[in-house]
Amino acid sequence: MRDAVLRVKTLDARDYSLIAVFSALMAMTTMWAVPLPFGGITHLGNTVMWTASILFGGLVGGLAGGIGGMIVDILECPIWAPFTPFCKLASGLACGLVAGEPRRLDTITIIRTIAATIVGGAINCLAYAPVYLYLLGYKSMIAWLVYFLLPSPSRIITYISTPIISIAVLKTYPAVLSYRESVRNRMEYHKRRGERR
Repeated sequence: MRDAVLRVKTLDARDYSLIAVFSALMAMTTMWAVPLPFGGITHLGNTVMWTASILFGGLVGGLAGGIGGMIVDILECPIWAPFTPFCKLASGLACGLVAGEPRRLDTITIIRTIAATIVGGAINCLAYAPVYLYLLGYKSMIAWLVYFLLPSPSRIITYISTPIISIAVLKTYPAVLSYRESVRNRMEYHKRRGERR
C-alpha cells in the first residue's frame, strides 16, 4: 500500500503527458467504433488502455482509460460517466500488475502480456457488473456477465491486438523499458529522502 501511495506522489510531467496522450487515444478509439465485416462493431479503446498499462504501468493505463472513457460517456451516454473512471482504473491497475515491469522482451514477458490482457478484461467485466445492476437491474447484470463469457468478435480482436501492439512496441522501441526504470528510481529516491527525515 505504501508503494501505491508513493507511486501517486511521484507522478511527474512524463506521467501526466503519457496519461494525457493515452486519454486522448482512448477517447478517439472508443468514440469511433469500427464495423466488422462479419457483423457487429468493435472499438479499440480497451486495447489502448491495456497497452498503456503493460508498457507504462497500471496507474498510467488505468487513469488514461478512466479519463478517456469518461469523456466518451459524457458525450454519448452520460449515465455511465460517474462509474467509468473507477471501472477502467481497476481494469488498468490489474492489467499493469499482472504485466509487471518488463525488463526485456522474452518468453516470460510475452506470456505476462497475454495474461495481463485477459485479467484486464475480466476485471473490466466484473467492475461494470454492479454498475449494470445499479443502473439497469439484475437481468442486465446477468446478461453482461454472460456476454463476457461468450466469444465475440470485438473481444477477440481486442484480446489479440493488445499483446501484438504491446510486444511490437517493446521490440521496436526498447527505450520504452527505460520509463519503468525511471519510475523505480524516482520511488527509491523518495523512499531514501523520507528515511532521512
